[in-house]
Amino acid sequence: MTSLAKSSALVLALFLAACGPSPEAEHVPVNPVIPGYDPVTGLPVDTTPGLNDREPDTCHAADYQNLLGQTENEVRASGITRPVRMVTMTTIVDQELYDSFRINFHTDATGRIIRISCG
Repeated sequence: MTSLAKSSALVLALFLAACGPSPEAEHVPVNPVIPGYDPVTGLPVDTTPGLNDREPDTCHAADYQNLLGQTENEVRASGITRPVRMVTMTTIVDQELYDSFRINFHTDATGRIIRISCG
């Protein structure tokens, strides 16, 4: 057989093999995704939105909502005995110094309190 004939026979054999039925894929069972459970470990997870490891209102920020719209001087004069931090629009809030018992007073450009949170 010539090399052309050998090449043609090889191409024909490969072509016919490609047209044959494909082997069955091995069936791998898939664990269903269950909301509230980790798909890898199967353990329950907290699905509450936000930062789950922080307790809500540990600094009792709700008690100071009357200070919304006030200035820093009025906050200082209110006699708050808990740790307080004033957060301006340009303040960088470092999460390494997070204190869930500290009250953060966030101010706008005019120096008025616009939000009160813990941290």
